[in-house]
Amino acid sequence: MENWSGRTAEAVRQDFHATVFLCHLESLLTRPAQAQLDTGNARRQHSAQVNRVVASHALKDQVLELLYGERPAGAVLQRLQQFFLGAPGPRRPGRKVPRRPVVLTRSYHHQRHLHKSLF
Repeated sequence: MENWSGRTAEAVRQDFHATVFLCHLESLLTRPAQAQLDTGNARRQHSAQVNRVVASHALKDQVLELLYGERPAGAVLQRLQQFFLGAPGPRRPGRKVPRRPVVLTRSYHHQRHLHKSLF
């Protein structure tokens, strides 16, 4: 939460809205790639899904080219689709691991004595 690009309330608000915008844009742009992966899932042991980390990293690199670049938007979108389809991850059902409940004293001790804040 402390990793903002500025110290003012306006900078934090802009960072927040930029993050929401990129998340929504990534969600919209990965849908065609996910549909393409869903059609090819019949021959796989586990169904494939778009790797969200790869997708968000590729989008961060290409979003300015997409919005303001001189290349046509269709070419940038096609390149992004290739990134999205390049490294799919498996979708494994039943992989939900039950988590231990958080003990407040342990969390307090970690935050107070062990956690190193990055500035």
